[in-house]
Amino acid sequence: MDKAAGMSIRKMWNYCIFQSSRYRGMKYIIVLGALSAASVSYINSFLYAGILDLLLTKQYSAAKEQILILVVTVMLVSLTARACELMFRHYTEPSALETKKKTAQKTFLMEYEELEKEAVIRAFQRVRRGINGHGGITQQLMDMYHFFTGMIQAVFAAFFLGVLLVQSDFSKENKLLFAVGTAFLLLAFAAFFQLGNLAADRIGKLDLEKNRANEAGNSEGNYLFGVSCSDRYIKNIWMYSMKEYLVGKYQKMTARIFAKYINAERMIGVYNGMVMFALEILTGFIYVYISCKALAGSISVGQVVMYAGAIVTMINAIRNMMELKIRINYSNEYLKTYEEFLTRPNMHYDGTLPIEKRDDGDYELEFSHVSFRYPGTEKDVLSDVSLRFKVREKLAVVGRNGAGKTTLIKLLLRLYEPTSGTITLNGIDIGKYDYQEYVQIFAAVFQDFRIYHLPLDENLAGSENVDAERVKTVLEQVGLRERVARMKDGAHTLLGHDIGDGELLSGGEEQKLAIARALYKDAPFVILDEPTAALDPIAEAEIYENFDALVGKKTAIYISHRMSSCKFCDRIIVLDSGRFAEAGTHETLMRQEGIYYALYEAQAKHYAE
Repeated sequence: MDKAAGMSIRKMWNYCIFQSSRYRGMKYIIVLGALSAASVSYINSFLYAGILDLLLTKQYSAAKEQILILVVTVMLVSLTARACELMFRHYTEPSALETKKKTAQKTFLMEYEELEKEAVIRAFQRVRRGINGHGGITQQLMDMYHFFTGMIQAVFAAFFLGVLLVQSDFSKENKLLFAVGTAFLLLAFAAFFQLGNLAADRIGKLDLEKNRANEAGNSEGNYLFGVSCSDRYIKNIWMYSMKEYLVGKYQKMTARIFAKYINAERMIGVYNGMVMFALEILTGFIYVYISCKALAGSISVGQVVMYAGAIVTMINAIRNMMELKIRINYSNEYLKTYEEFLTRPNMHYDGTLPIEKRDDGDYELEFSHVSFRYPGTEKDVLSDVSLRFKVREKLAVVGRNGAGKTTLIKLLLRLYEPTSGTITLNGIDIGKYDYQEYVQIFAAVFQDFRIYHLPLDENLAGSENVDAERVKTVLEQVGLRERVARMKDGAHTLLGHDIGDGELLSGGEEQKLAIARALYKDAPFVILDEPTAALDPIAEAEIYENFDALVGKKTAIYISHRMSSCKFCDRIIVLDSGRFAEAGTHETLMRQEGIYYALYEAQAKHYAE
């Protein structure tokens, strides 16, 4: 089996105890529980053998004492094993939550450009699937716990069988016979374990291939199921008669996965059958060996029972360990992905300068010969851009698709760093400022904004600490006051259906709420990237007519494909193929009859017609 899929006991152990300092004592619970669970059957066999020998020799008083010891010891050890397992099981739920929390926290700590890389996206998807695979983290941890128990049972079995092998009859007639028998039994053990390892390798590879196919199938199946049940898609499904198409896609996916499952399980069954057959033969050899020892007088009748019980326990332990090993191999592959994901580099923002708190919003940003190209590409998206954002200015950035408008905003917000050139705030490179303080001076409405399925007022505040008066003010500013007043719980109404029976907003209402969220933040800079794309013409006109009132004395940066909206801005910047092309007011640029003029006329012509 490849190293990525190979089982690592150390990784399993570390994973069981790594989640939180609250569980530092859990390793002792694992050890004590595994020892207790593994030893119960052996203690029972050992003491029962002694009792049987005492009864056969009519030592009834001693037998009664041994019975009492047996009952008390087995009861105490069994209770200890059960208590430890319950404690560990109780630990697995918060451990699973801790794993999910660490995964989410890691995404908050990574560079934005890292999160957009395909390799990182795939790694994150694999981590999410691994968290839920094979019964989820809870079951994976219990599998590891039971595997440790099986390991200790196997060690105990080896000890008992070792004692059996060294117990020999000293008569000359049997000495050679038992020496040959012992050698043969040891060779049989070696052959069985070699066969078991080979079979486990083959089974592990088949199981991994099966699970990888299942992962891909689950992704496709979950998407198709989600589309079929989503109110966002149902109208299109009805309109374009896509029901049979989607059902057919789902059936083809399940048929493809089932075919791989059947083929894999058929071969897994063959390998398992080979191992079980070999195990039964080995068991038979051991029983014959024990019987010969008993007939030769090397062991007592009670010891025959003891060793027979040890054999049964060993067989069950080996079977369970093989099944668990196959499942844990999959978990270990996930653990490798999870470990790699958590060890990816965090943000390397090392700026420490605080942002000066100014009530007048007197912050000035400047791009100086800034160029940028996305990682892994050879063409600049922005090339030698120099631009100053004036205090309290309403600035529009326009251009054709792919001109670099949104990229310019990402650089401004430090989501990316320039390939060359500098961006300064009040004359200081923005990379020298503390990142968390820096982003506090911006409020942005992104083109691909998201409304969370949480209470409306918490959507605006970004926390549970909500300023109710400010919520009322911004809802009034964007024209949502009456709509929110009609909701069941007013501004505290839950939105969406993901976590409850919340209120559904239209696309235009969601966009207004996104604008309200930016206004609620009350930051010196407001960035609006296509803020009215989902609004109807009347609602859009209301936003633009109140544009000055909405942003007040803040510096506003506005990106739009609708040229008519630029009339409300003090200055317009035109980007063309990543380069600074034109600048001026609407009237100035129209007189120049350049790129802006061509874009404006192209849109105006359709309205005129």
